[in-house]
Amino acid sequence: MEKLIFETNVQHASLFEKIHLAVRKVKGIYKWQIDLDSAYRLLTIEGKSLDYREIISMLSLEGVEASRLYEE
Repeated sequence: MEKLIFETNVQHASLFEKIHLAVRKVKGIYKWQIDLDSAYRLLTIEGKSLDYREIISMLSLEGVEASRLYEE
């Protein structure tokens, strides 16, 4: 299981549906969560054989800006 962490521009919960729509399009994602209390609005995605570029692209199509921070 991989864990990818992204910094996002998400400011409030109204964008959760857009994130959900984006991650549903990416194969291998098992779970995701966003930390709105973090200054970086961290989006954590867990799954198998994840491509961070594909995730960023799908999020972008939904109007969510994201950049990869690190992988655990």
